[in-house]
Amino acid sequence: MDDWLNKPVKTIDRPKKRCIVEYVDAQYIVVYFTIPRKERVIFSSKESFLNKIEFMEDRTT
Repeated sequence: MDDWLNKPVKTIDRPKKRCIVEYVDAQYIVVYFTIPRKERVIFSSKESFLNKIEFMEDRTT
């Protein structure tokens, strides 16, 4: 899960929000939303994170 750190992600359901994974450990995953407004969301499990968030593909390749 450490490879998730600083990865761009977005919400699966509406409203669509873009964010980055800010902090990962065995107990919590913290996501920092930047668009449409700045806020942090704390997920208490990997399953809840994966149900709400999907990874964005790198556009540089």
